[in-house]
Amino acid sequence: MGFLDKLLGKSERISVDEYEEIDLSEYEAEIKEEAETYVRVAEVTGLNEIPEIRRQIYEGNIVVADIAFLKHDKLTLDRVLKDLRQLAEDVNGDIVGLGEDYILITPTGIKVDRDKIRVTR
Repeated sequence: MGFLDKLLGKSERISVDEYEEIDLSEYEAEIKEEAETYVRVAEVTGLNEIPEIRRQIYEGNIVVADIAFLKHDKLTLDRVLKDLRQLAEDVNGDIVGLGEDYILITPTGIKVDRDKIRVTR
């Protein structure tokens, strides 16, 4: 294969016999013990989900709340956001929007860094 073939992406055909089956099971370790903190996902359709989100935060879990369903109901959306902000403040956690449809609420001792990770060269 010449230099131009490599540059342009042309390659030789590889026969099926040259492929090797890879067993990835050794890399897929099962977690058998309970975790200290879970990341829970909640679909918020109204105020009814707030008590369960509150319980999860008090138990020390992180909650990602999908608020997309509330976009059409501004009054309910404002009330849910107010309640979630108050919850984060009460437990000395944190709350941050992830795009337009998700809210991340953290329990005591976990803060969200607002700076994105960027590699500079």
